[in-house]
Amino acid sequence: MILSFGWTKDFLPPKGSKDTTRRMWSDRTFKAYCKAWEDGRLIHDAVSKQLCFGGQYIGKIKLIEKPFKQAISEMNHDELIREGGMVDTVDEFIDKYFGGDRDLEPIVIRFKFTPLILPKPKQLSLLDIAS
Repeated sequence: MILSFGWTKDFLPPKGSKDTTRRMWSDRTFKAYCKAWEDGRLIHDAVSKQLCFGGQYIGKIKLIEKPFKQAISEMNHDELIREGGMVDTVDEFIDKYFGGDRDLEPIVIRFKFTPLILPKPKQLSLLDIAS
């Protein structure tokens, strides 16, 4: 499975501390992630945005807790930090990412992110060019 971090990729390690995301997923997607947890399939791809919109693979996530639903109104400051600290207050988070709807019950995904490490391009020396 693939998890997209379009709005929040800059808050993932090593730049940030994000280890939690909240999503308004269908029950089908929620159940698929819960089944993956139960089956021990914990490693999933992370992308910069949906691949069909030009996203790129940016790393892997490892689920560290079974996904669960939680009322957005129960979110506290510690949860805000786990989300990456993109905004200063919980109210600002709800306004920005959930349209201000405090009655929603998003799915909470906790994960460890490992960035994709690309090999450094080989630098040519003047000797390589002269040959």
